[in-house]
Amino acid sequence: MANTFDKAREFIRTVDLSGTPRGIVSQAAAEEAGQVFDKAKTQAQVVGSAVFSFAQGVDEKVREAISESALLAQLVANKRASAEADPIAWFSEYSKVLQNVGWVVQDGGWADYGTQGTAAEVNEKIVEVLTVVLGPAPAALAIVTATITALKGMKSDSSWITIFNRESQQAKIARFQIGLVEKTSDSDVFVSLLSCLVEAKNDITQILFFKFRQSAASFKANSTKVSINRAALTDLGPTIRTRVRAYQADYLSSIQDLLMPK
Repeated sequence: MANTFDKAREFIRTVDLSGTPRGIVSQAAAEEAGQVFDKAKTQAQVVGSAVFSFAQGVDEKVREAISESALLAQLVANKRASAEADPIAWFSEYSKVLQNVGWVVQDGGWADYGTQGTAAEVNEKIVEVLTVVLGPAPAALAIVTATITALKGMKSDSSWITIFNRESQQAKIARFQIGLVEKTSDSDVFVSLLSCLVEAKNDITQILFFKFRQSAASFKANSTKVSINRAALTDLGPTIRTRVRAYQADYLSSIQDLLMPK
């Protein structure tokens, strides 16, 4: 285990982030002073092109480490692959980073969902696919649905929309991830991660409300299951934070408390 930690630390220390662009997000004062991670709450945050939901019971250090690991993956993938020219390669680089920092990834493979189901808009399709992926887990689906609802309801100048749109949309391509983080035991956490790729004939705007069926666009998704050792994750957290600190304000949104159904 110690050797694994050493390899992960060395990867984090030596990964090349030179030339990585800064997004420069203007956030309102109210957002800057917004919520902090809270184990007792169900919360969500945008991390680049990903939206992570944290179930109640996932402690604050784990939430921070998950968020910062995903940010590192975003930055490295942005540098190593073009999301517009080869989005699948971008997702591959993203996954490689997560695996290098201790995420145990079970990749389900890409499937074309564009002709399946009845959903017409991207936000509806996400929920439709996750209903199948999460199976008989209504509580998990409720958290993700609450996250998508919150994202849909954000103002156009919020950090959530500014960051998510900037990082997920490139002309005729939109690629993004939806993640659900849950505590499985005192020693492990589990992440359900859905990677989504929309390819259209014309430029994509307002991806969540994009009518992919009407535009004859494809909708592909890859469902990934991730297990992470909590001790390893929190141990590496400070090292990761040091590398991504300069990019946090540009790639991490405010933290949102989710309104869950009673």
